[in-house]
Amino acid sequence: MKRLKLIFMGTPAIAVPALLALKDAGHRLAAVVTQPDRPAGRGRQLLRCPVAETAQGLGLKLWQPERISSITQELRSLEADAACVMAFGQLIPKSLLEAFPLGCVNLHTSLLPELRGAAPINWAIIQGNKRTGVTSMLMDQGLDTGAILLQQATEIGPQETAGGLAERLASLGAALLARTMEELAAGKLAPRPQDDDRATYAHRLQKSDGLVDWSRPAAQLDWLVRGLDPWPSAFTNMAGQPLRLFAPTAFMDIAPPAEPGSLISPPDGNEDFMWVACGRGALGLGEVQAAGKRRMAAGDFLRGARLGPGDRLGR
Repeated sequence: MKRLKLIFMGTPAIAVPALLALKDAGHRLAAVVTQPDRPAGRGRQLLRCPVAETAQGLGLKLWQPERISSITQELRSLEADAACVMAFGQLIPKSLLEAFPLGCVNLHTSLLPELRGAAPINWAIIQGNKRTGVTSMLMDQGLDTGAILLQQATEIGPQETAGGLAERLASLGAALLARTMEELAAGKLAPRPQDDDRATYAHRLQKSDGLVDWSRPAAQLDWLVRGLDPWPSAFTNMAGQPLRLFAPTAFMDIAPPAEPGSLISPPDGNEDFMWVACGRGALGLGEVQAAGKRRMAAGDFLRGARLGPGDRLGR
């Protein structure tokens, strides 16, 4: 296998397996580029981004520019064969996209052209998709519009959350990227244009996307809760205060047993879940988090808050 000279661009934890896969494959990583470290938490201390931390541990050359355009010449001067990109978080200028003989190869966590955009993992679950996957593609100046190199599909589990699916796709994507670079270097890949008529979009998530409308069917709210777990999380209101909702989940597709948003008696005496009437059916919630409290089992929350059938959420 031909060993390539590569530049890697990525920032969050989901991109770390891809970086390690390229390293393990024997490629020479000339530089790693990530977003700058940002303040986080109540103390607003600088938090080292996962890819930067990994690159530093491997002794790799690391750049963290506010704008990648500010180091374009430095990156071009490395004369790398290709750049590999996953969840970098900045637009890459045309002058850099065209700087490498094998191009800029992006790893995207959907089966393009479906779910182009910033949050494909979340929206795959929120929309109730049965499967998703990973795609390697040659980047152009569009939003995930470049020619496809390789793809691998996977089923979405019935209780899978966005967090769990992200971990699986990170592993699948890392292996796919390593295979892509091997076959690209060997001239075995024929990039194929995307069918724009089949394109869908996964817009960047806002906290407001998590507000639960209890008039919707329970099955759709099950997708919403799992698709936003762990962030930004689905939420409702309880006595004027936000209540965040998490998996595990369950739902019953039955005639509405009460007004939407009303707590109902647990079926079969199962008190581990908090059951809520919906526009169609009922949704069972396994974990919740009240304002200022820790995430906890829904059954423990109900007992501590002294809530029961007939109490209302969403107001």
